[in-house]
Amino acid sequence: MNRFRGMIRRISTGIVVVSLLLSGCGSNSGTSSNQQGSVVNLDPVALLASINSSLLNPLPRSIGGWEWQRFATAFGTILTTSTYSISLQKVSYQSTGADGTPRTLSGLLILPRSGSTRPAVPILMFQHGTEPYRQFSPSRYLENQLRPTDYPEVMVAAAIASTGYAVALTDYEGLGDSTGPQPYVHGASLARQVVDMLRASRSIIAGSTSPCTWNNQLFLMGYSEGGYVTMAATRELQLNHAAEFTVTASAPLSGPHDLSGVMRGVMLADTTSKAPYFLPFVLNSYNYVYSGQTTLFAPPSTMLPAFASTVPPLFDGNSPSDKISEAMGMSFSPTVLIVPKSTLTSQFLGQLADGTSQAVTFLRENDSYRGWTPSVPIRMVHHVNDELVPFANSQVAFDSFSTAGAKRYVSLVRETITIPVSTDPVMTTHLSAAFPILFNGWQWLETFRK
Repeated sequence: MNRFRGMIRRISTGIVVVSLLLSGCGSNSGTSSNQQGSVVNLDPVALLASINSSLLNPLPRSIGGWEWQRFATAFGTILTTSTYSISLQKVSYQSTGADGTPRTLSGLLILPRSGSTRPAVPILMFQHGTEPYRQFSPSRYLENQLRPTDYPEVMVAAAIASTGYAVALTDYEGLGDSTGPQPYVHGASLARQVVDMLRASRSIIAGSTSPCTWNNQLFLMGYSEGGYVTMAATRELQLNHAAEFTVTASAPLSGPHDLSGVMRGVMLADTTSKAPYFLPFVLNSYNYVYSGQTTLFAPPSTMLPAFASTVPPLFDGNSPSDKISEAMGMSFSPTVLIVPKSTLTSQFLGQLADGTSQAVTFLRENDSYRGWTPSVPIRMVHHVNDELVPFANSQVAFDSFSTAGAKRYVSLVRETITIPVSTDPVMTTHLSAAFPILFNGWQWLETFRK
């Protein structure tokens, strides 16, 4: 951390620059950054100074665990040696909700700038990880730029954009400007929404005011839920949009790809969890998505009375993950972990335990590796000791693809990077390994770049 803070002294003038840039001033607009369509132009060195400054303040518990020292040695170095400055803008686009109704969704588009020239660059669709709290949606960074460490994946995206990528991040339905439930780990709807964000981004890049053009290369990458969505979106693009888009390469990293197998085992485990909120998140999502077909996922059917009326309403976008876990009985001070399934009814636990049940059928429908054989390059990277999203998720997907004859397209990397010893009792390997694995995935994508 001392070396990381030392960067502040070496680029102290950048802090002055960033304070001006973060006021919302950009060459394309004099409006404030939180208005629709406004553009914020940032210098990467100044952005790194802002990250350093933000790290001097306490981080919210709900995004704790990101190893920012690892960001400094990888993506931070990129920001200090970047080729391009970057432009950021919120994107509003039309898509379809998981309930089949038209929705206006939002996202963040980051474009590289190079003076008066318009470089031809690839598009990278970057899918963010599990996030129940609307304030941490990617597009909300434009309203909270003085706290960049609240948006770790946006900072990764910004670093990558500064090397010459157009990076697009959808907020997902239920986040950003969209209200209502999220279709959490519902592969079909999330994939469609990524494709619609891709179309909107392509249109903006093709416009006369865009600082870059598209070179027709298309990459996808994401971590955790973002890895799951990346896999589902790659499947959607290959199966249903091949005439419109060709995927150059895809990096679905550390995703819960095997919901009906490995992740169902996590749901049924008798062990405590440092992030129990993921379980009601899935149930709340599927109650939204499948309510027209079944009442199986309705709160009275899934959760004990003590939780059925209090926990589901917290998935309205206004509660961070730690507050949801606390509502399930977890405590952070002092630390008291819970077994997630202890909040479920015996009836629903029986459904989860029965591999032929309707509940498991719905989970199986959403396994991201089912229903296709990849014909585009895919690399999965997953830490072998990931306790929240076990490595076996990627192993099952890799084995399935290999059996289907796609082994020449798909690779699996067993990440073993040592996680530093922490005094934080709720620190996880899953979050601690995020920056290195994202860097690994991006470096692999780079080998395909023109």
